[in-house]
Amino acid sequence: MLVVVGSVLRAPFPMLVLQILVAAAAVVFLLRELDLLSFPLLQNARLVPQFVTRIPFWGAVQFGVEMGTGMRTYSPTGLPHIMAVSIMFLASWEEALMAGAGFAAARALMLLTFAAARNKMEADTAFYFTLPKLKVLFAVLAVPVVTMLVIG
Repeated sequence: MLVVVGSVLRAPFPMLVLQILVAAAAVVFLLRELDLLSFPLLQNARLVPQFVTRIPFWGAVQFGVEMGTGMRTYSPTGLPHIMAVSIMFLASWEEALMAGAGFAAARALMLLTFAAARNKMEADTAFYFTLPKLKVLFAVLAVPVVTMLVIG
């Protein structure tokens, strides 16, 4: 969906303008990760809604699209938003599919780690308290990825 919308939005602009736009967005989100900027993330911080089970097909489709794009869940970090902006303005279909597969694998890994934990409350608490300590590391690790996305 991001590639489709992006294809329309990026059409009138030269590549250099799009690269600058994505780089600027990436810098803003990285500054947020480092707590140098503060703003709410675009997200829909809800879990599985009850209405999905009452609407046989379309409720599940809507939930799948929202969950697959990361817009139907709590997001403690803005780093996936950098990827979304990059996909919208710079990615090909193939790159968007690879990014989606990577996003799905990362989400699955987090859930599998939680499911494998012996004590779910301790795992949840560790995630809640450990994530803020790892934010800087994740931001630093995102810099080469963002650079590759922009220069690509």
